[in-house]
Amino acid sequence: MSLTAQFVNNVKPKEKEQRFPDGRVAGLFLRVSKSGNKAFQLRYRFNKKDRSLVIGDPELMSLSEARDAARKYLVDLAAGIDPSHKNKQVKEENISRIVEGTIKSLLNRYEAERLSQLKSKDNALTFLREFRREFGDLEINNFTKKHFTNLTSRFVAEGKGTKANRVHTHIKTFYNWAIGVGVTDTSPCDRVPKPYKEQSKERFLLDNEIKLFWRATESDLEPWGYLYRFLLLTGQRLNEVAYMTDAELPEADHWHLSSSRTKNALRHDVFLPSQAQQIINRNTRIAGNAGFVFTTTGEGAVRSFDRPNKRIRRRMNELAGRELEHFTPHDLRRTCETGLAMLGTPQPVIDRITNHITGRGMARVYNMYDYRNEKAAALQKWADRVERLCG
Repeated sequence: MSLTAQFVNNVKPKEKEQRFPDGRVAGLFLRVSKSGNKAFQLRYRFNKKDRSLVIGDPELMSLSEARDAARKYLVDLAAGIDPSHKNKQVKEENISRIVEGTIKSLLNRYEAERLSQLKSKDNALTFLREFRREFGDLEINNFTKKHFTNLTSRFVAEGKGTKANRVHTHIKTFYNWAIGVGVTDTSPCDRVPKPYKEQSKERFLLDNEIKLFWRATESDLEPWGYLYRFLLLTGQRLNEVAYMTDAELPEADHWHLSSSRTKNALRHDVFLPSQAQQIINRNTRIAGNAGFVFTTTGEGAVRSFDRPNKRIRRRMNELAGRELEHFTPHDLRRTCETGLAMLGTPQPVIDRITNHITGRGMARVYNMYDYRNEKAAALQKWADRVERLCG
C-alpha cells in the first residue's frame, strides 16, 4: 500500500513505535513514535550495511516533498554516494553559510579586508563595538531598519548625539562594503538620516578651565593625565599622540610622524617644548619593548578614552563646584590653537604646528620649508604660558 496525506495526518501513536512503508518509493516510510512524533525516513543498504536517514517532519514537509527528496537520495545511492554522508555535508555547509553570514563574522572580514588598510581602524572598531555586541549573532540580512534606528536613537537619548552620528556612519559604511563584495543586496541604513544635528565646533578652554583641567589631571597622571596634558601643550591629534613611540623621537625635542601615521597622510614634525619633553621622559612611564610613550600595559598604545575623559571632566566639575560646559580631547587641540593665536603666532605657523593642509596648488607642493624655528618658539611660548597659569 502507498502512504496518503490523509493517513500521515491521522495516524495515531500506540504503545510501540510504528513504521509504515510507502508503496510508491522504495525504502521510504513513515515512523510514528510512542509519544506521537512523526518523521519521514529512508531505509537503504550501503557497503553491505543497513542504514536509515531522516528526511523530514510531516508537519513541515508534505508527502510529495518527502518522496521527491527520497528519490534524489536513491539517485545518489545508485551513483555510489552514501545519502547519509551527503546529507551531513549539506547540513554542515548550511551551518557554515549561516555562520559566515552573521554580522560578527562579516565584521571580522571587514576588519581584515578593509579597516586594516585605514589609519582610522581603531576609531571605526570603537564605534562598531555596540553593533557587534548586540547584533553579532544575527545574519546580515536580518538586521532591520528598526534595529538600526533604535540603536542610534538610544545614544541620542543618553546624551551622546555625536556618538550616535558616528555609529550611524560606520554601520552604513560597513553595509556599503558588504554590498560591494556581494554579501548582501540591500542596506537597512539606506535613506536613514543621521539622528543628531551637531553644533559647530567652537569649544575651547578658558584660562580658569585650563587651571581646573591641570589640577584634575593630577589624580590620574599615568598615563591619562600626562596624555591629556601633552595634547594641551602641543595641539596634536589624540590618536597620533596615543600611538607615539620612542622610535619617532630622533631628538629630545623632535617628534617625527611619517605620512602613514597622520590623518591627512602628510609627514609631520613637531618641535616639542621643554614641558612636553618632561612628560615623555618621566620616570613613571610603563616600560615595554614596543616603546609606547603612553601605555597601560607596555605592550600596546592606550585606547578606549571614554572613561578617562569622564573621570577628568567629573573631577573638573568637583573642583569648580558646578557643571562646566562639556568638552572633548579635540577641544584641547582647539585650545592650543586659540592660545597660539592669542600669543601672536601667524596662522601659517599654527597650521604647520597642527598639520592642517594650507596653501593652494603648486604653492603647497613646492613650499617644503618646515618652519622649525618658528614652530618650536611658538609652542615653547604657549607651554610657558600654560605653566605660569597652572604653576
